[in-house]
Amino acid sequence: MTFESTKSLSASLEDYLQAIFWTAAAKGAARAKDIARQLGVKASSVTGALQTLAEKRFVHYQPYEAITLTAEGFDEAARVAQRHFIVREFFVTVLGLDRAVAEEEACRTEHCLGDDIAERLATLMEFVKAHPDMESGVSQLLAERYRSAEIPAQVRRGLVTVADLRSGQKAVIVAVRSGGALARRLVDMGLGRGALVEVEGAAPTGDPIRVKIRGYQLALRRTEAAVISVVGK
Repeated sequence: MTFESTKSLSASLEDYLQAIFWTAAAKGAARAKDIARQLGVKASSVTGALQTLAEKRFVHYQPYEAITLTAEGFDEAARVAQRHFIVREFFVTVLGLDRAVAEEEACRTEHCLGDDIAERLATLMEFVKAHPDMESGVSQLLAERYRSAEIPAQVRRGLVTVADLRSGQKAVIVAVRSGGALARRLVDMGLGRGALVEVEGAAPTGDPIRVKIRGYQLALRRTEAAVISVVGK
């Protein structure tokens, strides 16, 4: 089911609308403190956003009272939520991103896409899901792309691996020098070309190595860390 937008909203107001949508679905209605907590903003910011949404007739809002969506507001919120779902699932299913990374990226990307593009992504995603061989092939192709990306000679000479980094050192991944299941696994974990990785430490024996990437902590075997080529900071 698709919904056509009738009024344009800023990215910030779309976030508020989604917060009300999901909170109301769980509790029957939303309150300003629920929205502030969910979005990590101040109560004064919530008040201004709610007043704007009320002016656009997307919400029923009176100070100190529960907040609900109008019929038009529900349709608009459902449209935004659907677009977020499509983008996130496309990132996971077609691009092979880790789900947590896909969620984070979808939150940023969803506001930039029109409904027509989102529907085309959904169509492509459904096609890929209906053809398992293609889905597997796309995942392998992406893994190979990360693994075999050509690195300029002047950069290659200065490369080290994650296994060579000191505790607290940051670096940018430029290649995963492995193939098959290991390369796909590392890329799925977010350890792909262009990602910033930070070494937090290692076990007393030196194996495994603890790293942080995109705010998440991971433990890598030294043999895994040794195939991840990086440019140190």
